[in-house]
Formats: sequence, C-alpha cells, structure tokens
Amino acid sequence: MFMDRKTVIAFILIGLVIIFYPLYVELITGGRGTLQRAPTGQHIDTLTSVKKGEGTIPIPEGVESALVSKEKKEALAETVPLISADTLAKEKLVEVETNLYKAFFSSKGGNLIRFVLKKFNYSKDGNIQLIPQDDVGALDLEFPQKGIDFKDYNFSFDKKNIFCNEKIKIDTLEFILKGENGLSVIKRYIFYHDKYNFDLELEINGLSNSNLGRQYQLSFNPGLSVTEKNQKEDLSFFAGYSLLGDELVKLDHFKQEKGDSVGILDEARSGKTKWVATRSKYFLASIVPLSKDGSGFLAKGRRIFSTVNNVTSENKRIGVAIEMEIDKDEILKEKFMVYLGPVDYKILKSYNLGLENTVNLGWKIIRPFSILILWIFTSLYKIVANYGLVIIIFTILMKALFHPLTHKSVMATAKMQEIQPLIEQLKEKYKKDPQRLNQEMMKIYKEHGVNPFGGCLPLLFQMPLFYALFVVCRSTIELRGAKFVFWLEDLSQMDPYYVLPIIMSIAMFWQQKITIKDPKQMALVYIMPLIFFFMFKSFPAGLTLYWTFFNILSLAEQYYIKWKTKPSPVPISK
Repeated sequence: MFMDRKTVIAFILIGLVIIFYPLYVELITGGRGTLQRAPTGQHIDTLTSVKKGEGTIPIPEGVESALVSKEKKEALAETVPLISADTLAKEKLVEVETNLYKAFFSSKGGNLIRFVLKKFNYSKDGNIQLIPQDDVGALDLEFPQKGIDFKDYNFSFDKKNIFCNEKIKIDTLEFILKGENGLSVIKRYIFYHDKYNFDLELEINGLSNSNLGRQYQLSFNPGLSVTEKNQKEDLSFFAGYSLLGDELVKLDHFKQEKGDSVGILDEARSGKTKWVATRSKYFLASIVPLSKDGSGFLAKGRRIFSTVNNVTSENKRIGVAIEMEIDKDEILKEKFMVYLGPVDYKILKSYNLGLENTVNLGWKIIRPFSILILWIFTSLYKIVANYGLVIIIFTILMKALFHPLTHKSVMATAKMQEIQPLIEQLKEKYKKDPQRLNQEMMKIYKEHGVNPFGGCLPLLFQMPLFYALFVVCRSTIELRGAKFVFWLEDLSQMDPYYVLPIIMSIAMFWQQKITIKDPKQMALVYIMPLIFFFMFKSFPAGLTLYWTFFNILSLAEQYYIKWKTKPSPVPISK
C-alpha cells in the first residue's frame, strides 16, 4: 500500500501510542521457595525468588508483610476469653490437593501459607507458588478494634490431608479454636476438584461473653509472588482492587520520598464492598463475601528497592483485607469465596461478580475490541491448538475483512499520484494565494473523484484493532508461555533473536520500494522500516508475528490490485 504523508503520520501516531502507553500507565498509577515455614514471629528477610537461585531481593530491616502495621501490635487483651497456652503449641501443616492446585494450611490461625498451581510453571521449570514466604499467611482473621490477630493461636483441625479428584469432587477442612465461656472460632474450608476457588465458612460462637468488638477483617496479607522472568514487567501489573458499590477501585500508588528505598501503599475505604483482590501480571487472589457485603476494605503494601553488587532491583507486596460488621447476635456465621488462580477473562466472568474487570484489556473504548479478539483467539485455539497458527489465521481473516478498504485506499493513492502534476501546477500558479490554492485543489479533487484522506482509511479502522491486539498479546494468560515454532517459545515475550522484526522490516522496505515514486519521499523507504524495527523488537512476539504476516499479505495484495487495475494518466493542462 502506498504511503503518502498522511499515512506516514498515521503510522507514527500508532507507534507513539504503543511505545508510550506503558509509561503512561506507570505515570498515572504511580518463586519458589522450600516447603519449610519460618517459626511464627520470626521475620523472613527475603522475598520469594522468581525462580530457584535467582531474583532474591532482601527486605530492609523493619519492613514487614503488606498488611502488618509499622508499630508492633500489643499483646492480646486479657478480657478476651481465649486460652493463651494455645499460642505456644507447635505449628502443624495440612496439605490440600485438587486437580488444579496444591495448598498448605497452617494450624496457626488456620491460615493459608502456600498455594502451588499445577498447570502453570515458571519460565524454566517448576510449578508456580503464588504466596510469598512470610510469617503471616493468607486468610488471616483479625479484630482490629481490640488488636486481636488469630494467627497467634494454634487451631486444631479434623484432617491431615485432602485430595479432591473426579471421585471425591468436594471435601472440607475444619480448623477449631475453643476458648472460655463458650467462645469458639471455626474456619471451615470447602474445596472443589475442578475450580480455582474454594469457600471459607466462618463461625464464631459465644459472642455475647466475648470482647471482640463490632468489626473484623479477613485479609490476604502477603500479597502475591513475582512469577515472571521479566520481573519489572510483572511488577508493573501489581495492584490492589475492590468493587466498592458499583465502582471498581484500583490501588497501586506507592508514596515514596526521593532517595528512600521503601515506598508505602496504605489506603482504606468505607462503603458497600462486594469483593477485594490483589493481582500480579497473570494471577489474582480475591476474597468475596457471600453472606452479605463488606463495610470497607484496606490495601497496604511495600515497594522495595535494593542494591546488590551495584545492581538495583525492585519488588512489591500488596495485601488486601475486607472489613465486615458484626451483628448483635450470639453466633456469627458468614461465608466467603476465595479465588486464587489465573487472570483469565472467561473464568473470572463466569462468577458474574465483576472480577473480569481486573483483566487489563485496554482503555474503555478499546476493551470491546480486546474481548472480541480474545474470543476469536480462544475459539480458533480449540481447532488448531497453536497460538502462532491462531495469529496467522486471524491475520488472514483481518486482511480479507479489510480488503475492500485496502482496495479503495490503493485506488485513492493511485489517483492522487495521477493528479499530482496538476496539484504541483496549482501550487506554482497560486503560491502567493493560499486560499485560492485550496479552492482550486478542492475542485481538482471533486472533478477527478479523489478523496485526499482515502489512503488512510484502512489505518484508521485498524488502529483500535491493532492496539487491542497489543493489549491481548501483552497481558492475557492465554499467550503466557505459548509456543509457536523453533525459537519462539513464548508469544507474550519479545522475539529473542529479532527474526520477526527483521522479516517485517524487509517486507515493509520492499512494499515502499515498489510504491513510492516521489523523489521527495524516497527517504521514507529506508527510514520507516528502521523505525518499525526498533519499535517492534521489544514488542510481544505474537504482535510482531501478526504485523509481519500482515505486511507480507499486504505486499501480495498490492501486486494483485496493481495487476488488476491499471489507471490511465491524467492530462496536464497548459
């Protein structure tokens, strides 16, 4: 397709939008370990590494897990009728395994301490572990008004291990803590063999004789682990979320003074809270109250910069908690759904809770295009089972869809070339009268049926689609680790050897070489392929594959249109 000045400008604008979008998002928004648990109360001074032996970042002294306050919590109130000896009991672990994950719960607080996804691996090997090593654990029960944190108490439990499969589709695990005067706390977990979510039934008896306050919090304290080889990109997606009424709240802004090594995220909101969540690039942890809505939520985190061997590294923790009101009853019985799994649009949407809105699918105007592309991709994948081939088929479909526009564009460009001598003649004749020049040019365009913007039509229609494709390739779980052929082992990452960007640039060079005839524009033949090479070399390989194949098809299409249509030259008036 011939690239006149307006087309070149359109391409440059597309490039600028795509290049600076990640910077814009950052501006406006601000590992696997061993199975051993650290003793309760002992601080672990490293964050979970991305993969064994790599990426370990020490936490500066005094920085605790995401939802732990700066000040040390006071001892439990003596008025609360719990047995203090329970805090001294040795911690025990319960293993839970389903078809999708392997989880470990601690007798300390009945908290979740490890969650291993069986269908997702690190960049090289080993299943992903979502919960960082920490001394708190997730799904911790706290009564903030009284400074009571049940992670300090050792619960009894009814099973040593659980395995859910096709034969045992549902199973339960119950943690119980008994106190005095009839006070008891029960955390009952319900697991499903084929779901990433499980349920938590919370039951507290003897409230009238206790001094627990009128509110409690259920929290996902430690946040999520870094799981990707490109740690910086993974961290750029870290955020806390909540559905407050009908408003999706996203929190990822860390307050950090210049020169400080630690940034702080500390936000609290009150109101009808339907769920809270914390996410990384590809994974999500969410707590959803099912019995009634929450009364507020909290998000706390640390952004840590550490320098080891003159190399500065970054890591983040973002923990979230949902606040619940306690009714004036003797017994509290409430139920929660806990989701721990991939940021998968189809799975999250199936819950009909708005969790799918945590999936990054671009700006509001782009989101419908992203959803459509994702649907096409997943539908085609059921047939060919290779996302590289899916992208190629998708490219062919897009080229067929836009062929009528491309044909009109090429014809409009050809007509512009035909009347170019007339335009140059007018420019010379009315060079001192711009207004008259514009009037005469409009007459020429109308007389010869030329639309000066016709060459840009395909680009204008493709821009939302192209940008949506960029978002889908960069941030959706479907393309994570998706192999194509040979060297392309992950279409969500850049081409490691720049093979696709080179082929794309050659195709673009040849395309312009056979179309640009104006000597004044010949520099573009060499400049534009170079610009696009440096732009695409760091893009996801899936997007580069699309644009490379699209250029090759455009080249073939251009030869076909030129062969089919041979426009006659326009006579120059004397």
